[in-house]
Amino acid sequence: MILLKKYLLYFLILVYISGTIGFVAYPAFFSPFTPYTLLLTCLVFLLHQPYNNPKFIRAFFLLALAGYLFEIIGVKTGLVFGHYAYGNALGIKVLNVPLIISLNWALLISCGIGVAYHFFKNKYVVLIVASTLVVLIDVLIEQVAFKMNFWKFDEGIAGIQNYVGWFLISFFLCLASYKELIKVTYSSASIILILQVIFFGIIFFFT
Repeated sequence: MILLKKYLLYFLILVYISGTIGFVAYPAFFSPFTPYTLLLTCLVFLLHQPYNNPKFIRAFFLLALAGYLFEIIGVKTGLVFGHYAYGNALGIKVLNVPLIISLNWALLISCGIGVAYHFFKNKYVVLIVASTLVVLIDVLIEQVAFKMNFWKFDEGIAGIQNYVGWFLISFFLCLASYKELIKVTYSSASIILILQVIFFGIIFFFT
């Protein structure tokens, strides 16, 4: 099992490298693979966590559910993140929100806490740092979201409301799941965040 987790992590890194090159060179071809890449990322992440701990698994999927509900409210009302709509690149949608986006919420928050807790042990410092990391990742994704047909804001770009909404929701969800998520493995969490930064950063600069 240890070897499987190790090789899957290496495979994930190769997927991100090839995906980054592919999105720069042939975005139309590689775009449909986005939901599957996120599913693979979550699988690799969970395999490196205490997945045999029911409380941890429950916390992760409750995060996914909560994030999804906030997205539904956001899309329907515009009160959470501003007025926006999802494109088709993220796969199957229910109530105009891609199902895969729920895992993105859980993944980013879990990785944020895993990285923050590695450096800080004060609970509220961890919450603030983790929420800030999540928002910074969102800032980067927002620069390419329209190009990649992820989502589009009515104003063209995300406004301050989006980032305030992300921070407050992230802080609340981090607080609600703090006890279980501090068990996240730093190595896998940091690698996944770094892969996302490199992926979206290169797409931003080269497309």
